[in-house]
Order: sequence, then C-alpha cells, then structure tokens
Amino acid sequence: MVTRYRGVGRDELRAGRIRYRDVVLRRGVIGSRDLYLWWSQVRDGDVVGARRAVTVQPLDEDHTEVVMTWRLLRAWPTKYTGPTLDATGQDVAMEELVLAYGRLEIE
Repeated sequence: MVTRYRGVGRDELRAGRIRYRDVVLRRGVIGSRDLYLWWSQVRDGDVVGARRAVTVQPLDEDHTEVVMTWRLLRAWPTKYTGPTLDATGQDVAMEELVLAYGRLEIE
C-alpha cells in the first residue's frame, strides 16, 4: 500500500501499512474437531495464544506435486461455520474457517 504525503513544493510517496484480505478455508466434515477447537480458543479470549503459522499447499491435477506454497504467519480464526444440519438434504456436510493473519510469505 502506498500513502501520499504532501510535502513543501512536492508530494512524496511512502510505503504505508500493508493489509491482507481474510482467507477462507472449506472442507468436508471428517470427524475432527481441530478447526472448531482452534476457533473456540479465540472465542474464549485467547487470541494471542491461538496465533499460528498456517501453510496452504494446493496440489496439481494429479494430486502428486505441490504447485505453490503460501505461509500465513500469526494467523487466527475469526469465524467458524459448521455444517447445515438438514436430515432431508443430500449435500455433503461442510465446515468453513475464516482466517486473519499478520504476514504472507509465498514460496
């Protein structure tokens, strides 16, 4: 992000504060409560203790090689959405976790 400062006789451009958009992670319910428990830690007030490094590595079409690596540093969950409990539906049960983070590194 660039911030424009008005100087005497000329304007200056300086680096401003960098802001990142939240990352949304979705997966089918697999019987693990790890994402919920992480969000619950933040909900209960322990944001500092809940911050973690998260690595996202999408695979190629054959699911054999990592295409790219994103590291979200000091990440913490801001929202958790559990599956819709509809006994008449035929949809796959999904859960969603929204992450905020302090720094992004790409490898």
